[in-house]
Amino acid sequence: MSSKDDVYDKNRYKYVNEIQQMMFVFGEVSDPLVETATLIEDIVRSQVIEIIIKAAALAQVRGSRYMSPEDLIFLIRHDRSKVARLRTYLSWKDVRKNVKDSGGNEGGEDLLDEANADKQDKSRKVKLKLCWEFIYGFPEALANDSDDSDNDMDEVDDSRARLQRADEVTKAMTRAQYEHYSECRQASFTFRRNKRFREWANMSTYIDMKPNEDIIDILGFLTFEMVSQLTELGLEIKDDLEARARQCEQLHYSSTSHGGSGSDKAGGPSGLGNDSEGSLGLFSPPPSGRTRLKPAHIQEAFRRLQNSRQPTHNFRGGLARSQVSLI
Repeated sequence: MSSKDDVYDKNRYKYVNEIQQMMFVFGEVSDPLVETATLIEDIVRSQVIEIIIKAAALAQVRGSRYMSPEDLIFLIRHDRSKVARLRTYLSWKDVRKNVKDSGGNEGGEDLLDEANADKQDKSRKVKLKLCWEFIYGFPEALANDSDDSDNDMDEVDDSRARLQRADEVTKAMTRAQYEHYSECRQASFTFRRNKRFREWANMSTYIDMKPNEDIIDILGFLTFEMVSQLTELGLEIKDDLEARARQCEQLHYSSTSHGGSGSDKAGGPSGLGNDSEGSLGLFSPPPSGRTRLKPAHIQEAFRRLQNSRQPTHNFRGGLARSQVSLI
């Protein structure tokens, strides 16, 4: 990365390196623009503040002084696949915490067979119940008839799509490149950075309590998802713009070559003009390598993610303040 790209306010932007690593994992080149990463950090920070404000308002409506994980999940309840992945993430987090607290088997004593081990892990993995879900309004006898299978299918479909994208990204990598890719997959906003994350989001200004570990983990999960959506949508926008630019160049070359002499119409004196495949011609410059995401691509991606229908509150007409849509 050039020294010009390294110039940014490190006191304001604390996660540029992590965001660049996440962008690389999501399909961007290995050295994204610092300007693009700082723009993503600004967007993510504003989204985190919006989440904290809305979750604190929900806690106040419940009559509680403390924010709970359900207040955060309630804000994204309409995204079924994201909620399913978050529930799985929190469930396995509890499993790892229980195993760490128990200390595991020391000295090879009290070894369990495979069936008992699976049974024990299954009993430790607790399914996160959300109070607003329809099934939990019934007696406990009907709890087994929940739509867990539907949530699991949503999670499986989304995970399969992500694995396919990761396979396409890593298909042509060398061993050293894949090791770097694996290290970038560990990038996080909150892993071992709870204090840094609270200061970055200025959480003490919006809530009067110190958030617990689950809230920080949920926010870390959501920030990772935000970078993913912005990067993937930005790549789609960039590819679409580049495809349109190539198409315009081809049309321009075709119009200029066919508007010349008869030899040009036939493909030039040597017959090497514009072919049926729509190539640019013999003396066209070679195709350039992959270009990096620019801030304009991320701005357009954020605009599209914010372009959601808002409920009408002012039936008398006039202007109404549009709400910020959570990514």
